[in-house]
Amino acid sequence: MVDDSALEQLELLKKRINYNENVFGNYNVYEEVLTRLLEDSKYVALSLRYPYQDFSNMELPKKYKNWQLRCCEELYRNMGTQGIKSYSENGLSWTRDSAYITHELSSEIEPMIGFIVSESDEDNVQSNI
Repeated sequence: MVDDSALEQLELLKKRINYNENVFGNYNVYEEVLTRLLEDSKYVALSLRYPYQDFSNMELPKKYKNWQLRCCEELYRNMGTQGIKSYSENGLSWTRDSAYITHELSSEIEPMIGFIVSESDEDNVQSNI
């Protein structure tokens, strides 16, 4: 089940990425693509925010909701062109510094400071609780 926050994000993303029948065909495909973009951008943000932790059960802080929409737009624009490091033809030039998103966008996420915990340390901490 999708929560209200996710539905709100989906509606905001629909305003940014318009439905185009020639690109998406069926409207359900359009919604599926946008939903996947939201999910992908959430995990991109969480992996940048918590680089050394398991973030699979974490939620994205509210302050990054606008960032998530901008990331979705960037991921959508770059579909099929991820990983391009350099390309030039007839005055058109592409250079990518990241396989997923630009450095400027990724630098807006503040990583959480912490320390790496080994599995044996995690077991000791949990047994002491």
